[in-house]
Amino acid sequence: MTKLILNRRRFLHASAAATLATPYFYTAASAQDRVLQVGVYNSAQGGLIKKEVLPAFEKEFGCKVLTTEGATLANIASLRATRDNPVYSVMSMDDVGFPQAKAEGLIEELPMDEIPNLANVYPRYLFEENYGVGFAVSIAGLFINPQMSKPIESYAEIFEPKYARKMMLNTPKNTQSVLMLIVASALATGKSLQEAQYMTDEGWARLADLKPNVLTIYDGEAQVMMVAQGQATVGGIEYSKAIYPHTRKGVPLDMTYPKEGAFTGINGIALVKGAPQRELGLAWIDRLLSPEVQKMLAEATLSAPTVKGVEFSDDSLKYLAYPETRMEELNLFTPDWNYIIPRRAEWLEKYNQTFAG
Repeated sequence: MTKLILNRRRFLHASAAATLATPYFYTAASAQDRVLQVGVYNSAQGGLIKKEVLPAFEKEFGCKVLTTEGATLANIASLRATRDNPVYSVMSMDDVGFPQAKAEGLIEELPMDEIPNLANVYPRYLFEENYGVGFAVSIAGLFINPQMSKPIESYAEIFEPKYARKMMLNTPKNTQSVLMLIVASALATGKSLQEAQYMTDEGWARLADLKPNVLTIYDGEAQVMMVAQGQATVGGIEYSKAIYPHTRKGVPLDMTYPKEGAFTGINGIALVKGAPQRELGLAWIDRLLSPEVQKMLAEATLSAPTVKGVEFSDDSLKYLAYPETRMEELNLFTPDWNYIIPRRAEWLEKYNQTFAG
């Protein structure tokens, strides 16, 4: 009997010691319970996050991270479909998606005091009263073959007769078409891009003036090679993330940013309303905004960080809208999507009519 009692005491002592030695969140049982589901982009960036960020996060927080890949509209649709029983805790979406997701009650305000790295985010990359935050920024402008063309100083140049049948125009189905409409409105009114986005009624006639110069309307990133091959002279409006990877490889393609300004293309993240793993979700957002992850993503994808104080080589900086002095130099502009989104369907129809035939 004495032996049984001693053995029992040893067992209890050993169990207590093991419990104290193991972090409460890292036991096998709790790790199985701690499953964080997040939406990432269906892109090289999404693959990079899964490979370089996810494993270390799982190890540190003793959890399993499940990812779903998609673009902005698909990711918002996923939130809509799971609204009554939330599955995701964090969802990726572009800045254009935040107003819609907020209006539908799919996301919630980011708590500044629970995401330390939010304090380092440039204010221009916090959206909808902190309901969304950007974590990677591409620049939108025109692209050329630098071996055949000089940088374009003003958007007005692409309307000149010398570009007759030499321009590739981005499809009206893409967001970039809105940016070209804003450009046409700015040229028609003499206003800044910021002011001209609210004056598009005056921009349609100017946009129609571009039609004789359009060689083709393209809808895939692979087609940008037509400029590299000399079949077209200029293309756009396009995001730098579609051009700079070719530039870095030595392909004769480069971005050119006219004096009127360049646009942003912002990849972002939001906290899902009713997130089943809220604390882990906040930690995931904080991790993507950490200087180390921001630097890694920027150097790999050539999209700029949204946080202050990240150091880069000159070779990397030449591709990035970073730091703030470079943003100002580019006259970097983010459209008012709250104004644009309700008008998008009407504009798409009118865009198609303008360039039909």
